Amino acid sequence: MSKEKKSKAKAMLPEASMAFLKNYINTPSPVGFESSGQKLWLNYIKNYTDTTFTDTYGTAVGVINPTELFKVVIEAHADEISWYVNYITDQGLIYLKRNGGVDHQIAPSMRVVIHGKKGPVKAVFGWPAIHTRISNGDQKENQPKVENLFLDCGARSKKEVEALGIHIGAVVTYSDGFDELANDYWIGRAFDNRIGGFMIAEVARLIKENKVKLPFALYIVNAVQEEIGLRGAEMIARRIKPDVAIITDVTHDTQTPMINKNIEGDV
Repeated sequence: MSKEKKSKAKAMLPEASMAFLKNYINTPSPVGFESSGQKLWLNYIKNYTDTTFTDTYGTAVGVINPTELFKVVIEAHADEISWYVNYITDQGLIYLKRNGGVDHQIAPSMRVVIHGKKGPVKAVFGWPAIHTRISNGDQKENQPKVENLFLDCGARSKKEVEALGIHIGAVVTYSDGFDELANDYWIGRAFDNRIGGFMIAEVARLIKENKVKLPFALYIVNAVQEEIGLRGAEMIARRIKPDVAIITDVTHDTQTPMINKNIEGDV
């Protein structure tokens, strides 16, 4: 990417907005444990709204023109797919269950953070080396499945794992953070759907900075627990009772290899 093009791309977003995006993407916000990301999001959006609130589920909302009767919602979801600690072996290895629609096939050798009672603990998904799993005759090579994937945090026993604050039910997130590719493409662990949360926060910023007067109440909603059934969105919708709602989320790019457009469409 040329310096000129890169400088134009950077100029599209204020420095503070870009810093917020990177920090927001890098802050773990797993299903059911979204509070860290929500605090960060609310701290940013409070500068551009008249009032903010959260509900008992943890959904965060900023409101512009709260006294207007006609209610418009723009919404994203704050949670990311993750894992739960399900079982700890006597040797200190950790087996997991899904928390949302996390893909087990990409997990082998991925680095993760286990969010335990004493704070974050680094770990890695274990998987046999290729030399030990090449097919031999009729024997088929093992494939990664939820039941055969495990984490290694360096502990040598169950007692050592527990001493680190890791417990059954502790949530696990991937470590990969925000980064930039060529031609202004961004990558990150949790663009689904914190990129939506960033977008709706930027709407509030632009309304404020451009002194736009809205003839309605605008509710900027960052909902929790989307990955396990839209639970936060359903709860907050019943509370706000909007007249109109615009929902942001990600979808699949069908221009990449191994995608059947006859099924997935042309995106």
